[in-house]
Amino acid sequence: MVYTALLIRLRQMDHRTVLLLLLGAVCCTRSARILGIFPSPSISHQLPFQNIMKALASRGHQITVISPSPLKTPLPNYTDVDLSFSYEIIASFVDVTAMVEASPYEFCEQLIYALNIITEHQLSSPPLQAFIRSNDTKYDLVFLEALMYQSYHGLIHHVGSPPVIGILSVEFLLTMGDAMGTPTNPAIIPDVLLPHGDHMTFHERLQNTLFWLWTRYKKYTEWLPAQEELMRKFFGPNSPSIIDAERNISLLMVSSNWIFNYPIPLVPSVVTFHSLHVKTKTDPLPEDLQKFLDEAEDGVIYFSLGSNVQSDRIPEEKRIIFLEVFSELPQKILWKWESDILPRQPSNVKIGKWLPQQDVLAHPNIKMFISQCGLQSFQEAVYFGVPILGIPFFGDQKYNAKKIVTEELGVQLSLQDLTKETLSAAINAVLNDPRYQNSMKKMSAISKDEPQNSLDRAVWWTEYVIRHKGAKHLRSAAHDLAWYQYLLLDIVAVLILLLAITIFVSYIFLKNIYRYLTKKYYEVKSKHD
Repeated sequence: MVYTALLIRLRQMDHRTVLLLLLGAVCCTRSARILGIFPSPSISHQLPFQNIMKALASRGHQITVISPSPLKTPLPNYTDVDLSFSYEIIASFVDVTAMVEASPYEFCEQLIYALNIITEHQLSSPPLQAFIRSNDTKYDLVFLEALMYQSYHGLIHHVGSPPVIGILSVEFLLTMGDAMGTPTNPAIIPDVLLPHGDHMTFHERLQNTLFWLWTRYKKYTEWLPAQEELMRKFFGPNSPSIIDAERNISLLMVSSNWIFNYPIPLVPSVVTFHSLHVKTKTDPLPEDLQKFLDEAEDGVIYFSLGSNVQSDRIPEEKRIIFLEVFSELPQKILWKWESDILPRQPSNVKIGKWLPQQDVLAHPNIKMFISQCGLQSFQEAVYFGVPILGIPFFGDQKYNAKKIVTEELGVQLSLQDLTKETLSAAINAVLNDPRYQNSMKKMSAISKDEPQNSLDRAVWWTEYVIRHKGAKHLRSAAHDLAWYQYLLLDIVAVLILLLAITIFVSYIFLKNIYRYLTKKYYEVKSKHD
């Protein structure tokens, strides 16, 4: 009866009264001033950041974002500081297509060089300098992309040193584990720049350990000093050191979890989620594209190398191999091709400079995704349940391809070793072997079986840090240990010393006993003689 009376009362309430109550509830929610610093000139990596910032803005928070990818459609409570010129800078001296031949060491060297140049251009740019000069806002929270952009800690100090959330749009980087106090044992945790799984052979563990040591050497002798120099150049001597600033990060958000990499030990201040950028509701396709996909009786193979690698820049002999194999297939091919013309284009191939990838993958006629294995593309393929033929180029792509092969979500080919025979065999394997489709469907179901979706979890943790003005209570004690203490080398040294003393004392004791017994023996013998 009580519930019935309440329902009748609510129905009798004036709509304006209900609206006033809702507005009152919104006003009671504290609005925070949040600054997002996301310097990477890569739209696929910017999408997860944008979705978190848009969700926070929709909850009434005042959002300012510094990035190369401003929103195309302005939103309330959302202000962009436009650094889109960064795309031209990186394109002028980095050929990502050629990086397929670079070793992990060479790629890391190139990345350090490229990001230092980009950071310096960004910090000296008129938009960012204008923001620094005019800004007198004291922010409640700062998001900082947790790659090689530590010089931005000077900007964080400039805006009042609020709590900081580090965020990654790639897998967990072992170098960030040092900053958060997370174990990074190279025996069980493969580096994301190496093509290894978590069950490594002796040779792979050796490679992983050597790379683990080398990246730390580069971090503390080249990468951090260069960022420290940039920070002092633009923000003066008063900012805390980069190492101290990194260790005071309240929380690290990682846009990947064990579904897309491997189970690893994490401290409570590291929060994982996945597929932040994936749309739960797709949009209608353009009419010509919808018709092309609908009329594909034998299905469609979708081919895209992502936003960083351009298909029209792959070597001509490899392009010809793709075209020859595609022309012999009964399936249609939808290819993200960045030029107006595709020479020798077969009749079953449709090209487009830009394609709505998620809406395409959601179409039931998509049978396979030929991908460079970027994390965002990997997550989209898993969400929509489309098996993958992976052709990785650089960065974490070979690591992702290894995961795809390990979980039987698809197969992998190397661009350098690509032949007509290997490509044809790989396509036929993914299309005709049901284990790839079945494994992908199972993984898709697992990825969606969560108590809370990733975006809600990211928003909750953001507001958690705001509510508590940081998260020092989640801080690992590993921050307070020297490296030799963390590795227990001081304990090992003491144990070795105690063992050595024990052996020495035992040796002296036994030696004296031996001398005493020998002396007694000869004394008794001499008496008998």
